[in-house]
Amino acid sequence: MLEYAGFWLIAKLASALPLELCVSASAWCWRLLGRFSSRQRRAATQLEQSLPELSGDERDAVLSQVWDNLGRNFAEGFHIRAFIDDPSRFVVARENALREFAQSTKTFVIVSLHSANWELTALGLLRVGLRIAGIYRSIKNPWVDGYVTRLRQPLYPSALLPKSPQTPRRFLKLMRKGVPVAMMCDLREARGVEVPFFGRPAPSTSFPALLAVADGLPILIVRTLREPRSHFRFEWKVLQPIRRGASREEDVTATTALIQSCFEEWVRERPGEWMWVHRRWG
Repeated sequence: MLEYAGFWLIAKLASALPLELCVSASAWCWRLLGRFSSRQRRAATQLEQSLPELSGDERDAVLSQVWDNLGRNFAEGFHIRAFIDDPSRFVVARENALREFAQSTKTFVIVSLHSANWELTALGLLRVGLRIAGIYRSIKNPWVDGYVTRLRQPLYPSALLPKSPQTPRRFLKLMRKGVPVAMMCDLREARGVEVPFFGRPAPSTSFPALLAVADGLPILIVRTLREPRSHFRFEWKVLQPIRRGASREEDVTATTALIQSCFEEWVRERPGEWMWVHRRWG
């Protein structure tokens, strides 16, 4: 209860401050404190192994950007309504083409990654009329979890489901009803398949690939790029599942590798906006 009380006070203060002041202050705090976090070493190791061409100073700059981005995300989470109400803060690339795809394609799989402000990625889908369902990892404190879920809920009007063994079945039911479902698929999944990510085998979820391969569904892969002063740009592309016909298992693994290769390409473009602090390999 004390943990929730502290979080509640921070949430009320953050919500009362102007968006950009709140975000700048949070980014400064996270940059300052992040380097003392136990996850700093993990992030530094994963970054060095993944991008060995960077110099030590360049890696330090990326790590600073990582904490800066996480701090901004934390503060922006209390101002989600501001992004929904102000279209100028969130631009969708090729918006008409995305709207046409969404209207003409009956069923498809949506995947994304923890880059820039990943929560706001759902806003790009809302802009083109998609009432999506999403999945999230529950926060241990149930009161904090409930508070954060209520903040996120407007971005996922069809459903926002906690990750559990029952979630895939619930997602399948939603898809059969025509509800587009969105999944974050870039983090480590111990029960997933190992596919290359930055040249090393990385346990990755195969669930979106399984859905796509089974019914020949296109994969809409999306991301949000951070721009100055809490503005964002939404980008997307369509991938086709790999169906070579040898075996479904091989096709699922190949399609999972295709998704992860796209994520890798995007992370290489903006490494400071990806969540290096989470254990991705091994």
